[in-house]
Amino acid sequence: MKRITVLGGGNGGQTLSAHLTLMGHSVKLFEHPDFAESVQALNRKGGIELYGSIEGFARLELITTNMEEAIRDTEIIYLVAPSFAQTPIMRMSIPYLETGMKIVLIPGNFGSLEILRILEEDVPGLDVTLAETDTLPYACRMDEPGKVNVWGYKKGLSMAALPGNRTRALIKEISDCFPIELRPSDNVLEVAFSNLNMIVHCSTVLLNVGRIESTRGDFRFYTDGVTPSVGKLQEEMDRERIKVGQAYGMELVRAIDWIRAIYPVAGESMHELLSGNPIYARHGADAPKTVTHRYVTEDVPYLLVPVDCLGEASGISSPVIRSVITLLSTITGKDFLSEGRNLEKLGLKELTPGEIMDMVRGHENSTEGRGAS
Repeated sequence: MKRITVLGGGNGGQTLSAHLTLMGHSVKLFEHPDFAESVQALNRKGGIELYGSIEGFARLELITTNMEEAIRDTEIIYLVAPSFAQTPIMRMSIPYLETGMKIVLIPGNFGSLEILRILEEDVPGLDVTLAETDTLPYACRMDEPGKVNVWGYKKGLSMAALPGNRTRALIKEISDCFPIELRPSDNVLEVAFSNLNMIVHCSTVLLNVGRIESTRGDFRFYTDGVTPSVGKLQEEMDRERIKVGQAYGMELVRAIDWIRAIYPVAGESMHELLSGNPIYARHGADAPKTVTHRYVTEDVPYLLVPVDCLGEASGISSPVIRSVITLLSTITGKDFLSEGRNLEKLGLKELTPGEIMDMVRGHENSTEGRGAS
Protein backbone atom coordinates (compact mmCIF):
# COMPACT_ATOMS: atom_id res chain seq x y z
CA MET A 1 0.00 0.00 0.00
CA LYS A 2 1.39 3.38 -1.03
CA ARG A 3 0.73 6.74 0.63
CA ILE A 4 -0.90 8.86 -2.05
CA THR A 5 -2.13 12.44 -2.28
CA VAL A 6 -4.42 13.65 -5.05
CA LEU A 7 -4.25 17.41 -5.61
CA GLY A 8 -7.45 18.68 -7.22
CA GLY A 9 -11.02 17.91 -6.26
CA GLY A 10 -12.82 18.11 -9.59
CA ASN A 11 -14.45 15.16 -11.31
CA GLY A 12 -11.10 13.64 -12.31
CA GLY A 13 -9.51 14.10 -8.89
CA GLN A 14 -12.53 12.73 -7.05
CA THR A 15 -12.72 9.71 -9.35
CA LEU A 16 -9.02 8.90 -9.08
CA SER A 17 -8.88 9.31 -5.30
CA ALA A 18 -11.99 7.19 -4.82
CA HIS A 19 -10.85 4.50 -7.25
CA LEU A 20 -7.42 4.22 -5.62
CA THR A 21 -9.07 3.98 -2.20
CA LEU A 22 -11.30 1.17 -3.46
CA MET A 23 -8.12 -0.52 -4.70
CA GLY A 24 -6.85 -0.54 -1.12
CA HIS A 25 -4.51 2.47 -1.00
CA SER A 26 -4.30 5.21 1.61
CA VAL A 27 -5.39 8.38 -0.19
CA LYS A 28 -5.63 12.02 0.84
CA LEU A 29 -7.50 14.50 -1.38
CA PHE A 30 -6.64 18.20 -1.47
CA GLU A 31 -8.87 20.86 -2.96
CA HIS A 32 -8.02 24.55 -3.26
CA PRO A 33 -9.44 26.69 -0.43
CA ASP A 34 -11.53 28.59 -3.01
CA PHE A 35 -13.64 25.41 -3.22
CA ALA A 36 -13.99 24.81 0.51
CA GLU A 37 -17.74 24.23 0.14
CA SER A 38 -17.07 21.19 -2.01
CA VAL A 39 -14.69 19.78 0.60
CA GLN A 40 -17.28 20.35 3.31
CA ALA A 41 -19.87 18.50 1.22
CA LEU A 42 -17.50 15.56 0.72
CA ASN A 43 -16.74 15.36 4.43
CA ARG A 44 -20.45 15.48 5.30
CA LYS A 45 -21.01 12.50 3.00
CA GLY A 46 -18.02 10.72 4.46
CA GLY A 47 -16.44 9.96 1.10
CA ILE A 48 -17.05 9.65 -2.63
CA GLU A 49 -19.51 7.45 -4.51
CA LEU A 50 -18.61 6.14 -7.96
CA TYR A 51 -21.17 4.52 -10.23
CA GLY A 52 -21.28 3.32 -13.81
CA SER A 53 -18.14 1.59 -15.03
CA ILE A 54 -16.73 1.68 -11.48
CA GLU A 55 -19.02 1.01 -8.52
CA GLY A 56 -18.38 1.70 -4.86
CA PHE A 57 -18.28 4.16 -1.97
CA ALA A 58 -14.77 5.23 -0.96
CA ARG A 59 -13.87 6.58 2.48
CA LEU A 60 -10.64 8.49 1.97
CA GLU A 61 -8.00 8.96 4.65
CA LEU A 62 -8.40 12.75 4.46
CA ILE A 63 -10.24 15.38 2.41
CA THR A 64 -8.86 18.84 3.09
CA THR A 65 -7.99 22.35 1.93
CA ASN A 66 -4.83 22.31 4.06
CA MET A 67 -1.83 21.64 1.83
CA GLU A 68 0.53 20.78 4.67
CA GLU A 69 -1.85 18.08 5.94
CA ALA A 70 -2.43 16.82 2.43
CA ILE A 71 1.15 16.05 1.49
CA ARG A 72 2.70 15.28 4.87
CA ASP A 73 4.36 11.81 4.72
CA THR A 74 3.19 11.31 1.13
CA GLU A 75 5.19 9.24 -1.34
CA ILE A 76 3.24 9.92 -4.54
CA ILE A 77 1.40 13.08 -5.56
CA TYR A 78 -1.10 12.98 -8.42
CA LEU A 79 -1.92 16.49 -9.61
CA VAL A 80 -5.33 16.26 -11.28
CA ALA A 81 -6.31 19.83 -12.06
CA PRO A 82 -6.99 22.07 -15.04
CA SER A 83 -3.81 23.37 -16.62
CA PHE A 84 -4.40 26.92 -15.39
CA ALA A 85 -4.52 25.59 -11.79
CA GLN A 86 -1.37 23.45 -11.96
CA THR A 87 1.21 26.10 -11.14
CA PRO A 88 -0.86 27.88 -8.44
CA ILE A 89 -1.45 24.56 -6.66
CA MET A 90 2.21 23.52 -6.96
CA ARG A 91 3.33 26.91 -5.62
CA MET A 92 1.19 26.24 -2.54
CA SER A 93 2.94 22.89 -2.08
CA ILE A 94 6.54 24.14 -2.32
CA PRO A 95 7.11 24.70 1.45
CA TYR A 96 6.11 21.07 2.13
CA LEU A 97 7.79 19.20 -0.72
CA GLU A 98 10.52 16.74 0.24
CA THR A 99 13.31 15.09 -1.68
CA GLY A 100 12.22 11.79 -3.19
CA MET A 101 8.59 12.67 -3.76
CA LYS A 102 7.03 11.64 -7.08
CA ILE A 103 4.71 14.22 -8.69
CA VAL A 104 2.60 13.12 -11.67
CA LEU A 105 0.48 15.63 -13.60
CA ILE A 106 -2.70 14.04 -14.98
CA PRO A 107 -2.78 15.22 -17.71
CA GLY A 108 0.40 17.25 -17.96
CA ASN A 109 -0.14 19.53 -20.98
CA PHE A 110 3.53 20.64 -20.83
CA GLY A 111 3.02 21.55 -17.15
CA SER A 112 6.03 19.60 -15.88
CA LEU A 113 8.30 21.97 -17.78
CA GLU A 114 6.72 25.08 -16.29
CA ILE A 115 6.77 23.57 -12.78
CA LEU A 116 10.41 22.53 -13.18
CA ARG A 117 11.30 26.12 -14.05
CA ILE A 118 9.49 27.35 -10.92
CA LEU A 119 11.11 24.77 -8.64
CA GLU A 120 14.57 25.58 -9.99
CA GLU A 121 13.94 29.26 -9.23
CA ASP A 122 12.34 28.82 -5.79
CA VAL A 123 13.94 25.67 -4.30
CA PRO A 124 17.13 24.91 -6.23
CA GLY A 125 18.52 21.49 -5.40
CA LEU A 126 15.22 19.90 -4.38
CA ASP A 127 15.24 16.41 -5.90
CA VAL A 128 11.69 15.39 -6.78
CA THR A 129 10.61 13.45 -9.83
CA LEU A 130 8.16 15.24 -12.11
CA ALA A 131 6.13 13.37 -14.70
CA GLU A 132 3.02 13.76 -16.80
CA THR A 133 0.42 11.69 -18.60
CA ASP A 134 -1.22 12.48 -21.90
CA THR A 135 -4.81 12.46 -20.65
CA LEU A 136 -7.14 11.49 -17.81
CA PRO A 137 -7.79 7.80 -17.14
CA TYR A 138 -11.55 8.30 -17.07
CA ALA A 139 -14.49 9.59 -19.04
CA CYS A 140 -16.66 10.85 -16.20
CA ARG A 141 -19.04 13.55 -15.05
CA MET A 142 -19.67 14.72 -11.50
CA ASP A 143 -23.38 14.81 -10.62
CA GLU A 144 -22.58 16.62 -7.38
CA PRO A 145 -19.62 16.73 -4.99
CA GLY A 146 -19.08 13.17 -3.85
CA LYS A 147 -21.05 11.46 -6.61
CA VAL A 148 -19.40 10.76 -9.97
CA ASN A 149 -20.76 8.92 -12.98
CA VAL A 150 -17.85 7.02 -14.56
CA TRP A 151 -18.83 6.43 -18.18
CA GLY A 152 -15.71 4.43 -18.91
CA TYR A 153 -11.97 4.35 -18.59
CA LYS A 154 -9.11 3.98 -21.02
CA LYS A 155 -7.04 0.89 -21.67
CA GLY A 156 -3.85 2.72 -20.83
CA LEU A 157 -2.09 6.08 -20.67
CA SER A 158 1.25 7.33 -21.92
CA MET A 159 3.59 8.76 -19.30
CA ALA A 160 7.07 10.23 -19.15
CA ALA A 161 9.20 11.64 -16.37
CA LEU A 162 11.25 14.81 -16.61
CA PRO A 163 13.94 13.91 -17.52
CA GLY A 164 12.90 10.91 -19.56
CA ASN A 165 15.67 8.67 -18.27
CA ARG A 166 13.66 8.35 -15.04
CA THR A 167 10.47 7.14 -16.69
CA ARG A 168 10.81 3.36 -16.48
CA ALA A 169 11.89 3.42 -12.83
CA LEU A 170 8.96 5.66 -11.97
CA ILE A 171 6.44 3.44 -13.75
CA LYS A 172 7.85 0.41 -11.96
CA GLU A 173 7.37 2.16 -8.63
CA ILE A 174 3.81 3.43 -9.14
CA SER A 175 2.26 0.84 -11.46
CA ASP A 176 0.63 -0.98 -8.55
CA CYS A 177 -1.06 2.23 -7.38
CA PHE A 178 -2.35 3.52 -10.68
CA PRO A 179 -5.72 2.33 -11.96
CA ILE A 180 -4.74 1.47 -15.53
CA GLU A 181 -1.64 0.53 -17.52
CA LEU A 182 1.07 3.18 -17.81
CA ARG A 183 2.98 3.08 -21.08
CA PRO A 184 6.43 4.69 -21.12
CA SER A 185 7.06 7.51 -23.54
CA ASP A 186 10.46 8.86 -24.48
CA ASN A 187 9.94 12.31 -22.97
CA VAL A 188 7.34 14.77 -21.67
CA LEU A 189 7.11 16.61 -24.99
CA GLU A 190 6.02 13.38 -26.65
CA VAL A 191 3.40 12.91 -23.94
CA ALA A 192 2.03 16.44 -24.19
CA PHE A 193 1.97 16.32 -27.99
CA SER A 194 -0.12 13.16 -27.65
CA ASN A 195 -2.98 14.84 -25.79
CA LEU A 196 -5.57 14.92 -28.54
CA ASN A 197 -7.85 17.33 -26.71
CA MET A 198 -6.08 20.03 -28.70
CA ILE A 199 -7.28 18.43 -31.91
CA VAL A 200 -10.78 17.35 -30.87
CA HIS A 201 -12.02 20.03 -28.48
CA CYS A 202 -10.79 23.27 -30.02
CA SER A 203 -11.93 22.55 -33.56
CA THR A 204 -15.34 21.23 -32.49
CA VAL A 205 -16.06 24.29 -30.36
CA LEU A 206 -14.90 26.66 -33.10
CA LEU A 207 -17.06 25.13 -35.83
CA ASN A 208 -20.06 24.78 -33.51
CA VAL A 209 -19.80 28.23 -31.93
CA GLY A 210 -23.20 29.39 -33.24
CA ARG A 211 -24.86 26.21 -32.05
CA ILE A 212 -23.28 26.50 -28.61
CA GLU A 213 -24.42 30.08 -28.18
CA SER A 214 -27.94 29.55 -29.54
CA THR A 215 -28.70 26.29 -27.68
CA ARG A 216 -26.54 26.74 -24.58
CA GLY A 217 -24.91 23.43 -25.40
CA ASP A 218 -28.08 21.42 -25.93
CA PHE A 219 -26.52 18.86 -28.25
CA ARG A 220 -24.14 15.90 -28.08
CA PHE A 221 -20.70 17.41 -28.47
CA TYR A 222 -18.97 14.47 -30.15
CA THR A 223 -21.93 12.62 -31.63
CA ASP A 224 -23.66 15.64 -33.18
CA GLY A 225 -20.85 18.20 -33.18
CA VAL A 226 -18.18 16.25 -35.06
CA THR A 227 -19.64 16.31 -38.56
CA PRO A 228 -17.62 15.25 -41.62
CA SER A 229 -16.37 18.82 -42.13
CA VAL A 230 -15.31 19.20 -38.51
CA GLY A 231 -13.50 15.89 -38.83
CA LYS A 232 -11.58 17.17 -41.87
CA LEU A 233 -10.33 20.19 -39.90
CA GLN A 234 -9.25 17.89 -37.08
CA GLU A 235 -7.33 15.67 -39.47
CA GLU A 236 -5.42 18.65 -40.90
CA MET A 237 -4.59 19.95 -37.42
CA ASP A 238 -3.37 16.47 -36.59
CA ARG A 239 -1.07 16.41 -39.62
CA GLU A 240 0.48 19.69 -38.45
CA ARG A 241 0.90 18.36 -34.91
CA ILE A 242 2.74 15.32 -36.24
CA LYS A 243 4.94 17.45 -38.51
CA VAL A 244 6.05 19.66 -35.61
CA GLY A 245 6.76 16.54 -33.58
CA GLN A 246 8.95 15.18 -36.36
CA ALA A 247 11.07 18.33 -36.19
CA TYR A 248 11.95 17.26 -32.63
CA GLY A 249 12.61 13.65 -33.57
CA MET A 250 9.23 12.38 -32.35
CA GLU A 251 7.18 9.90 -34.34
CA LEU A 252 3.71 10.62 -33.00
CA VAL A 253 0.71 8.35 -33.44
CA ARG A 254 -2.04 9.68 -35.68
CA ALA A 255 -5.20 10.75 -33.86
CA ILE A 256 -7.22 8.23 -35.88
CA ASP A 257 -4.97 5.36 -34.85
CA TRP A 258 -4.84 6.46 -31.18
CA ILE A 259 -8.64 6.61 -30.88
CA ARG A 260 -9.02 3.16 -32.43
CA ALA A 261 -6.49 1.78 -29.94
CA ILE A 262 -8.05 3.37 -26.86
CA TYR A 263 -11.79 3.15 -27.46
CA PRO A 264 -14.08 0.33 -28.69
CA VAL A 265 -14.73 2.00 -32.04
CA ALA A 266 -13.99 1.41 -35.72
CA GLY A 267 -13.72 3.86 -38.60
CA GLU A 268 -11.43 5.51 -41.10
CA SER A 269 -12.04 9.19 -40.29
CA MET A 270 -12.25 11.40 -37.23
CA HIS A 271 -15.94 11.92 -37.97
CA GLU A 272 -16.65 8.18 -37.93
CA LEU A 273 -14.58 7.51 -34.83
CA LEU A 274 -15.88 10.35 -32.68
CA SER A 275 -19.52 10.58 -33.72
CA GLY A 276 -19.90 6.82 -33.30
CA ASN A 277 -18.08 6.45 -29.98
CA PRO A 278 -20.51 4.60 -27.66
CA ILE A 279 -18.87 5.93 -24.49
CA TYR A 280 -20.00 9.45 -25.40
CA ALA A 281 -23.00 8.81 -27.62
CA ARG A 282 -25.35 7.42 -25.00
CA HIS A 283 -25.35 10.26 -22.47
CA GLY A 284 -27.48 12.95 -24.09
CA ALA A 285 -26.57 16.62 -24.44
CA ASP A 286 -23.05 17.23 -23.16
CA ALA A 287 -21.74 20.18 -25.18
CA PRO A 288 -20.23 23.27 -23.52
CA LYS A 289 -22.79 25.88 -22.57
CA THR A 290 -20.48 28.77 -23.51
CA VAL A 291 -17.48 29.31 -25.75
CA THR A 292 -15.38 30.15 -22.69
CA HIS A 293 -15.47 26.50 -21.63
CA ARG A 294 -12.23 24.74 -20.63
CA TYR A 295 -12.23 23.07 -24.07
CA VAL A 296 -11.06 26.51 -25.21
CA THR A 297 -9.58 28.26 -22.18
CA GLU A 298 -7.45 25.24 -21.28
CA ASP A 299 -6.78 23.41 -24.53
CA VAL A 300 -5.85 26.44 -26.64
CA PRO A 301 -3.29 28.17 -24.37
CA TYR A 302 -1.87 25.03 -22.76
CA LEU A 303 -1.80 22.65 -25.74
CA LEU A 304 -2.16 24.38 -29.10
CA VAL A 305 0.03 27.35 -28.16
CA PRO A 306 3.11 25.34 -27.08
CA VAL A 307 2.81 23.10 -30.15
CA ASP A 308 2.63 26.16 -32.40
CA CYS A 309 5.52 27.91 -30.61
CA LEU A 310 7.74 24.82 -30.70
CA GLY A 311 6.97 24.50 -34.39
CA GLU A 312 7.93 28.11 -35.03
CA ALA A 313 11.18 27.64 -33.08
CA SER A 314 12.10 24.69 -35.30
CA GLY A 315 11.16 26.42 -38.56
CA ILE A 316 7.93 24.45 -39.02
CA SER A 317 4.74 26.44 -39.57
CA SER A 318 1.32 25.21 -38.51
CA PRO A 319 -1.09 27.57 -40.29
CA VAL A 320 -4.30 25.71 -39.45
CA ILE A 321 -3.41 25.43 -35.76
CA ARG A 322 -2.40 29.10 -35.70
CA SER A 323 -5.71 30.03 -37.35
CA VAL A 324 -7.67 28.13 -34.70
CA ILE A 325 -5.67 29.89 -31.97
CA THR A 326 -6.29 33.28 -33.59
CA LEU A 327 -10.01 32.77 -34.17
CA LEU A 328 -10.69 31.47 -30.66
CA SER A 329 -8.58 34.29 -29.20
CA THR A 330 -10.72 36.76 -31.11
CA ILE A 331 -14.00 35.15 -30.06
CA THR A 332 -13.05 34.97 -26.36
CA GLY A 333 -11.18 38.29 -26.22
CA LYS A 334 -7.99 36.57 -25.03
CA ASP A 335 -4.42 36.77 -26.30
CA PHE A 336 -3.71 33.07 -25.99
CA LEU A 337 -0.29 33.29 -27.64
CA SER A 338 1.05 35.56 -24.90
CA GLU A 339 -1.03 34.17 -22.03
CA GLY A 340 -0.45 30.50 -22.81
CA ARG A 341 2.48 28.15 -22.34
CA ASN A 342 4.88 29.78 -24.73
CA LEU A 343 8.58 28.96 -24.77
CA GLU A 344 9.44 31.59 -22.16
CA LYS A 345 7.00 30.15 -19.62
CA LEU A 346 8.30 26.66 -20.31
CA GLY A 347 11.89 27.78 -19.76
CA LEU A 348 12.83 26.82 -23.33
CA LYS A 349 13.18 30.19 -25.02
CA GLU A 350 16.98 30.26 -25.20
CA LEU A 351 17.39 26.61 -26.25
CA THR A 352 17.76 25.11 -29.71
CA PRO A 353 15.52 22.17 -30.67
CA GLY A 354 18.45 19.82 -30.06
CA GLU A 355 19.13 21.27 -26.62
CA ILE A 356 15.43 21.02 -25.77
CA MET A 357 15.36 17.33 -26.61
CA ASP A 358 18.57 16.64 -24.70
CA MET A 359 17.07 18.34 -21.65
CA VAL A 360 13.74 16.50 -21.68
CA ARG A 361 15.39 13.13 -22.37
CA GLY A 362 18.08 13.60 -19.73
CA HIS A 363 21.13 13.25 -21.93
CA GLU A 364 24.46 13.98 -20.32
CA ASN A 365 25.07 16.92 -22.65
CA SER A 366 21.80 18.61 -21.74
CA THR A 367 21.89 22.23 -20.62
CA GLU A 368 23.33 22.39 -17.10
CA GLY A 369 20.72 22.50 -14.37
CA ARG A 370 17.70 21.61 -16.48
CA GLY A 371 16.04 18.30 -15.77
CA ALA A 372 18.20 17.70 -12.72
CA SER A 373 15.25 17.63 -10.35
